[in-house]
Order: sequence, then C-alpha cells, then structure tokens
Amino acid sequence: MLKSELPDNAASQQLSYFACWLLVFTATIIAYFPGLSGPFMLDDYSSLARLGDFDGVRNWETFKAFVFGGTSGPTGRPLSLLTFLIDGTNWPTDAAPFKRTNLIIHLLNGALIGLLIAMVLQALQYERVAARWIALVSAAIWLLHPFLVSTTLYAVQRMAQLSTLFMILGLVAWLRGRMMLPRRPLRAYLWMSLSIPVFTFLAMIAKENGILLPVLIGTIELTIFSAKREFYGRLDKRWIAVFLWLPFLVICAYLLRQVMRPTFFEVLPPRDFSNFERVLTQPRIIFDYLQNWFIPKLYTTGVFQDHVIKSSGLLTPVSTLVSIISVLGVIAFAFLSRLRWPLLSLAILFFVASHMLESTSVNLELYFEHRNYPAVLFLFVPLVALLWNRTSRLMFAGTSLAVLLLVGGFTRYSATIWQTEEGIVEASAIKAPTSARAQVQYAMLLINAGRYDDGLRVLDEAIDNIPGDSPYVLIKKITVLCNLDRLETAEFERVANIVSSKVYDARMLRAYNTFAKRLVERRCPSITLRSVLPMFTRMLDVPHNSNPSAIEYVHIKFLIGYVHLYLGEIDLAMGAFEESLAARPGASYAMAMAALFASSGFPEQALHLSDVALTQLDTKNNTTLIGQRASESDIRAFQRTVRAELEAQQAPNSDPPVQ
Repeated sequence: MLKSELPDNAASQQLSYFACWLLVFTATIIAYFPGLSGPFMLDDYSSLARLGDFDGVRNWETFKAFVFGGTSGPTGRPLSLLTFLIDGTNWPTDAAPFKRTNLIIHLLNGALIGLLIAMVLQALQYERVAARWIALVSAAIWLLHPFLVSTTLYAVQRMAQLSTLFMILGLVAWLRGRMMLPRRPLRAYLWMSLSIPVFTFLAMIAKENGILLPVLIGTIELTIFSAKREFYGRLDKRWIAVFLWLPFLVICAYLLRQVMRPTFFEVLPPRDFSNFERVLTQPRIIFDYLQNWFIPKLYTTGVFQDHVIKSSGLLTPVSTLVSIISVLGVIAFAFLSRLRWPLLSLAILFFVASHMLESTSVNLELYFEHRNYPAVLFLFVPLVALLWNRTSRLMFAGTSLAVLLLVGGFTRYSATIWQTEEGIVEASAIKAPTSARAQVQYAMLLINAGRYDDGLRVLDEAIDNIPGDSPYVLIKKITVLCNLDRLETAEFERVANIVSSKVYDARMLRAYNTFAKRLVERRCPSITLRSVLPMFTRMLDVPHNSNPSAIEYVHIKFLIGYVHLYLGEIDLAMGAFEESLAARPGASYAMAMAALFASSGFPEQALHLSDVALTQLDTKNNTTLIGQRASESDIRAFQRTVRAELEAQQAPNSDPPVQ
C-alpha cells in the first residue's frame, strides 16, 4: 500500500477534507434541485392520500389512525409515516416538502456511508488518510449516482431511505463495538448486543427489509474481520448463534415457506407471474441492476417496471440459466476469496445479502430500482481503493473528479425529467415501449392535452408491442374512444371477449368502473349499459375469478351490482353488492356501495348498507373500493344526511291547494 502524501499542516489537511465533503453535498443538492419541484407519483397517492381520510391529522386520534394504520407492509411502517407529517398533515398537499426531506435524508445517508466505509477500511489497516479519501469518493459516487434518483425523488420511497439510514447506523454502532473487542471485550459485547436489536427494530418499522441488518453485519464479520482475525480475535460462538445465525435462519425459514406454498407455481393476480417464475427471473434482474450501477444511464424507466420479461423456464430465455450459474459462481468466488480480497468479497456479499428479502421468493413486483439503495453501498469501494493504491494522488483526484462529474451530470439530467409528470411519463414511455402503465399514462397525457389521435396512436402501438393482450391498455383505449364517441360495437365486443376470458386483475377495478360510468353518462350512444353486463358476468366463468375467497370475485360482483343499479334493477344490484360484501366484509366497501345507492335516489338501500358498514368497522379489511376509508363519524354523518333527504321526500306537500 502506498504511503499517503500528507501536507505539512495537519489542520490544513483536515480543512481540505471537510471542504471536499461540503463540495460533494453542494453538488448533490445542485444535481437534484430541479426534481424537488416535481409531482407525486403512483404509490405516493395510496400512502399519502390517507392524510385526508380524517380531514387531516389534527389531534391524537387522527395521529394514531395515520401513523399506526399503514397498510404498506406487515409492520405498517409507522416510523416512515410519522416522518411524512413533517411535510404535510392534510391532503391534497404540496409534493415539494416531501421531496426536500427525502433529499436531506439522502445527504445524511451519504455522510453515514462515508463514515461506515472509513471504519471498514481502518479495520483492514488502511492508513487514516487513505481510508478517509477512499470513503469520501465512494460515498460521493453513491450520493450522485443517477440510479438512485427514483428512490430520492419518489416521495413514498422515504421508507427505503429511512430503513437504510437505520441499517447504516446499526452497522456503524456494531463496528465500533467490534473494533474495541481486543481492548475492552465487555464494553464491546454491550455495544454489539444493543446495536443489533435497537437498529433492526427501527429499520423494520421504517420498512420491513430492515430485518436484514444482522445478515449485513454477518457479511462484514465473514469478510473483513475473518481476514484480520489476528488483530480483532474471534467472536464468541454463542453470541454469533443468538445475534447473527438466529436472525439469518429465521429469514431463510420465511423465504423457504414461500417456496413451499402450494401456490408456488401458480400465477396469482394481481401478478402476471408465478412465484416460481419470479425466483427464476431475479438472477437476470440482479445483473441488470449491476449493469445500471457500473454503466450509468442518463435516464432509466424509473417507476414504470412492468415491462420486465419474466423467466418461465431455465432456458426461456436462455439468459436465465446463465444468470443463475453466474450469480452462484460470483457468490462462491466471494466466499472463497474473502481472506485474500476481503474488500471485494464484502462488496459482493453485501450486495447479494441486501437483496435476500426483496429479490428472492417473496411475491413482490419483479423489478424496482429502490431495492438497490442500500445494496450498492460498497460496490465502488474496491475500485476506488484500487485506484488509490495503484496511482499517484494527482491521478486519483483527476479520475475521481471525472467520474463524479459524469454521474452528477447524469443525475442532474434525470432530476430535470423528474420536474414534471409529463417529463417522467414521456421519458419512461420512450424507454419502455412494452410497459402498459407507462404507455397508458403517456397516452392519457396526450389525450388530456387535446392530442386525441396521438394518444390513440400510442395505445395502438402499445397493443401491438405488448405481448398477450393487456386488458389495461384495451380498456383504456375503448374508454377513450367512448369519450370521443368513436367506439364501435364490433371493437367493444372484441375487447369484451378478450378481457372476460382472462384472470381478472384487481388493480383494474377503477378502469372497469370508469368505462361503465361512461356508459351510464351515455358518452357513446352506440354501446348500451346493458351490453357491458355480459363482459362482467362472463369473467366469473374463469375458475380463479369465481372463487368467493378471492378479491377478484369481490370486485367483479361489485361491478355487476353497479351495472344493475344503473339499469334500475335494484334487487339484482343489492344482491350482487351483498355477495361482494359477504366474500370480503369491510366498512369502506359497504360505504362505497351505500354512496352509489344514495346518489342514485335510493335512500332506504343506502341506509341499509350504511348500517352494514357500522357492523363491519372492526373487520381486518381496511382497504377501499372506489371511495375513501370509512370511519364511524363519516358513516353517522352520511346517515343523517340520507335520513334528512328521505324525510324531505316523504313529507306531505305543505303548499295550499290552488283555488
């Protein structure tokens, strides 16, 4: 290892070091600044719109309901929800404060990553100056890398940021204890024993993958401290068993349980892939993540990732088997070379371990960039350390500056795209021509701007490009045609036959309901409301859709009831709604149906369903159909309004008779 060329004045060196950190933070703020004025996107609405469910978070009861009523994961993620209250307590609200806080957390994470990397390098006996500068450059690349833009500027991904924050704090605290083990073993074990449960818990209530902290600590122990055992000694085997092996085995058991489920090979909506196919696909996606990290792109597909091609077998596509063998080979290499190249092994094993939960057998979406937010933490460190060890300080500084200017420039470009919803959607649509979500969003932007033919052209191209007849694109297209009074009977029947033969996608309730609503409004007179009823009833001929325990059945029965209601077939509508509610009770479901009866002029039916809603307030189902979540106060207020209208209708005419 080359000796550091220290300035004569130690104070001057310190000043230069902190000045460089200040420049890195300033560059990060400048790079991200355009995106701070950007909009909310997609999942932001499902998580943050709850701020308005109780007329804002304004007292202890509404505070508890929002912070401890989360549905994003098994824990509810209360710590993340708590921090959202820093930026807004009602809905709708401005997105800028949420994004600004996300950027502050990103900067804090970057500073902590610099500290963590420096501690790891010092554990490997790097000189203090070398450890500091390698850590600074590595953390700066992480801060300025364009692959993390979608995590930082997507408001709801604060959950991933906060989970990472507490995992890094846990790693730093554990390292502090581990490095004092030879000198003060009792205090060392106290530090390590407290840091793991405390920071794992905090990370988990921000986002569930915080449970991986003990596994990530295990990767540092397996690589860095195994290579330097003569300096730091061995950990007590009993301590390892309790604090490292036990959490690791619990996670493995949970992942194995997903594999052992009888539905492992089945496609379960709303996914269009089985869990088996997901497991096969992840090694290919892992290499895509790595490619995006080491070969940065001006812009990625961002939040739209439904275009990723699944692996349906080991050879379909062929890259599936190649990727599986490669991932296993890289893991084996990292394990076997951990004593010789501990820093490289740490980078590899830390990356793999970080993906252990979200990139294996848990039935999540195939691909998301934010899963890499903690995973890539060490990936550039071996390269930066190699540059420091093999080149002059001038070459190190010049090369580092060039890399930082490159990634920072790319991030600035991406952040500029994130300024507007139009920019995000258009760039994603161009980047991902087979993403149904991106193409539909882009088409709707064009149509809302009055560019009807351009929007329809985008939908037609999406139908041609996306394999397997996407119901989402098809329903959106006929809805647009209906709005423009261009929908022909033959086109409607063709689409109806396609979508009714497929497994219903529970994410499409609003799209189907919107189309039916357009028919109620007689936007396209050539298609009657009666003609849409068979499209929904035939969906129940698909075995999965007809299972009363499935959400698909609940939604389809609701849609059937909706059509019957506006056809004036009140008893049939009530029957369908009651079957939907029987399959999945829930106050919010019942109130969505009650509101439809009330707005259609049937107050008695509306009151009946609102009474049902009162009995279902305590059910586990806390989701909504097409309305808002219902509280007891909301239901009582609804009933008072409906009863007042009913009494007004039933009151005798008090006007004097005409003489």
